[in-house]
Amino acid sequence: MDTHLRNRLRLWRAENGLTLADVADLTGYSEAMFSRAERGERVFSARARVRIARALDVRVGELFDPPDQPEEPWPTAS
Repeated sequence: MDTHLRNRLRLWRAENGLTLADVADLTGYSEAMFSRAERGERVFSARARVRIARALDVRVGELFDPPDQPEEPWPTAS
């Protein structure tokens, strides 16, 4: 899991005042599983991301979107 997503998971959890145990209860996944994901040791399936988005009250797409970065121009043929 990319660093940006791991950081967003922690941020969203904190913004909602949720502990790992709270997220585990809301998603049905174990506290250990979510903790491993926040450390980058676990990648969530699409189905899991939907459940997590609902628990954290964020758009599902935010769990898939790459971090905001300035667009780079297309390379030109040399």
